[in-house]
Amino acid sequence: MRARKTYLIGIALFTLLFMALVLLGSWLLSIESRQFAVASFLFAFGAVFGQIGCLALYARQSARDKAIAAARRAQEQQNV
Repeated sequence: MRARKTYLIGIALFTLLFMALVLLGSWLLSIESRQFAVASFLFAFGAVFGQIGCLALYARQSARDKAIAAARRAQEQQNV
């Protein structure tokens, strides 16, 4: 599996994790379990950082792929 696809899958998984943790935290608040609800919201906050990290890695990999392609084109033009 290519790195870009891996990072996109990571973004999707962290997004689903975030939604699940917010839903869990809301449900825990509704049943008056405040400590676990706060913990769930804090973990959801951590999932947002996971999303941002995967997005940054995806952007870096995309830029790296474009730079490699440009270098190959430049080298092919020099060789011709």
